[in-house]
Amino acid sequence: MPPTESTALNKQLFSRVATVAGDVFSIPESSLTEISSPDTIETWDSLHHLSLVVALEQEFDIQFSPEEVEQLLSVELIIALVEEKLRGGGASDGG
Repeated sequence: MPPTESTALNKQLFSRVATVAGDVFSIPESSLTEISSPDTIETWDSLHHLSLVVALEQEFDIQFSPEEVEQLLSVELIIALVEEKLRGGGASDGG
């Protein structure tokens, strides 16, 4: 069964992730795809990876564990993890 809600959310997340990644890596958002990774983006080095993590945490108001930071190795994986956190696995508003 097609996950239409998830697909719509993924498109929105992709747009936001692409904006953040384009800014961090100094590349046009339009050049990013779900398979964009350190192998396809010349400026995606360890320093830019950490900058991307911080920018994503600020953009989505979430926190990544050190293990999760190591997993953020493509736009597709970033979207999947951000979506998981936004659905309840991440930081909450409650106090």
